[in-house]
Amino acid sequence: MTLDNYKIFCNQLEDVIIKYPNLSIIDKDGKKFLKGVLDIPNEDLNIVGHYLVEIHFTNLFPFRFPKLFEIGGDISSHIDWHKFSDNSCCITVQPDEILKCKSGINILDFIERYCFSFFANHIYRKQEGQYLNGEYAHGLDGVKEFYSILMKTDDVDKWVHYLTCTFFIPSQKYKRNGKCFCESDIKFKNCHLKIFDSLREIGLSQCLFDFKRIYPNTKFDFN
Repeated sequence: MTLDNYKIFCNQLEDVIIKYPNLSIIDKDGKKFLKGVLDIPNEDLNIVGHYLVEIHFTNLFPFRFPKLFEIGGDISSHIDWHKFSDNSCCITVQPDEILKCKSGINILDFIERYCFSFFANHIYRKQEGQYLNGEYAHGLDGVKEFYSILMKTDDVDKWVHYLTCTFFIPSQKYKRNGKCFCESDIKFKNCHLKIFDSLREIGLSQCLFDFKRIYPNTKFDFN
């Protein structure tokens, strides 16, 4: 655990329990975390559900999410429900988490923007049989889906081309107000620039790690 990152996490805990008094700070074996009941509001701020949760520090916080656990048993520990056997919850896929945390995240934001949405989505699924806000597929299929949406294509050759353009070609080659290289007749800043910026935030090593897992039989050549 990184001491400075852990201090950032601990310094935010008091603000959380002031706003959400059903949560408490637990100190176990010298490690602090949040535990208690999280009341889930709907769009009208009416409480529609309650979940017993724990929220733990993770080493890369605040540039990654804290770890959310649903410990009350109200969600099945099954990948189809985005909950693992250790009761931890899968909020999103790793590259998407990196983008969401690129400027740092605090615990209150994590609860209000992502935990509430996660649980509200599960409440809706129990009632209607499907997720209201959609979901990524499971495992590598979810990672592939993320990149397909980000790249606006599932063509792996184009993924490699975009990665090459992002990391191996001088950025000054692409003019923000010039037509995009993809021949869409749209300005670069309104077309592929957003994709390149997102890839830079995710990072070359993470992109390659993901690509190689999704397409294990593909040789990635960036010449």
